[in-house]
Amino acid sequence: MAETVNYYEVLGVSRRASQTDIRNAYRSLAKERHPDHPTGSTEAFALLQEAHAVLSDPDRRQKHNEALDLAHAADQLSGLEGLDWGSLEDELSAKRSERASSGPSLGERLRGRFGRKEDGDRERGSRRERDDGGRRRGRYVEREARWHEPHYFDPEPITWRSGAICFAATFLALLIVGQLGRWATGLDTPPVFAAWATVLRPFMFILYTLAGLLTSYFAFRAAGYAAILLVFIAVLVVGNRGGPETMLQLCTLGIIVLLVAIYTGKRRDEAARAR
Repeated sequence: MAETVNYYEVLGVSRRASQTDIRNAYRSLAKERHPDHPTGSTEAFALLQEAHAVLSDPDRRQKHNEALDLAHAADQLSGLEGLDWGSLEDELSAKRSERASSGPSLGERLRGRFGRKEDGDRERGSRRERDDGGRRRGRYVEREARWHEPHYFDPEPITWRSGAICFAATFLALLIVGQLGRWATGLDTPPVFAAWATVLRPFMFILYTLAGLLTSYFAFRAAGYAAILLVFIAVLVVGNRGGPETMLQLCTLGIIVLLVAIYTGKRRDEAARAR
């Protein structure tokens, strides 16, 4: 097509694809085209990143669509003699009308604006890639989210399945911790556990806080802020239905600690990029 790369073919999506379709296609192909993957390469991954960057930006995507239309018209001109100029003009007009009617929505344009800003920030931050924990591979920089940097996590949108798993896992973990707390305070303590109850009792406040922190941490990593809300609901249910005293408050404190860590991490990065 007249030396023009079709980024839609690179991502395997149609020209009518939404921003969600483009993002999902990029994520599914990024793993198999990554240089560390046996079937991947630096060139293929760089081309995939370039296609995603162009099609995620509404303005650049529109220019790319126009370039594809012009390339298609050039192919027709070079391959046909006596071309019907009237039909070509009608075809181009129809394509422009189709593009205008199925163009990106206002929300996608706004996300594209912010996406360009984030891309620029990442390019400026490539000079500090070692301090930020990034890795340079050829022409791109890959940012790794380490366990102590929850603000760099990129969780998938929550679904019924992921939400149910997060809630059920949190509920089960809190039931176990709550039962340990009851035994440690002398409520229904089995004889086998009686010797350990006295030792464990002074440390239960740490266990409650860690329970709230860790359950919300893994839930956020799996499904984002909506999963943290489900964790808090599970804490309310267990804490108000026979849970040990202070369990509700301390588990909530663990959730707040995670949210504060995410907030301060984002603010720290914004301040570093502003310098």
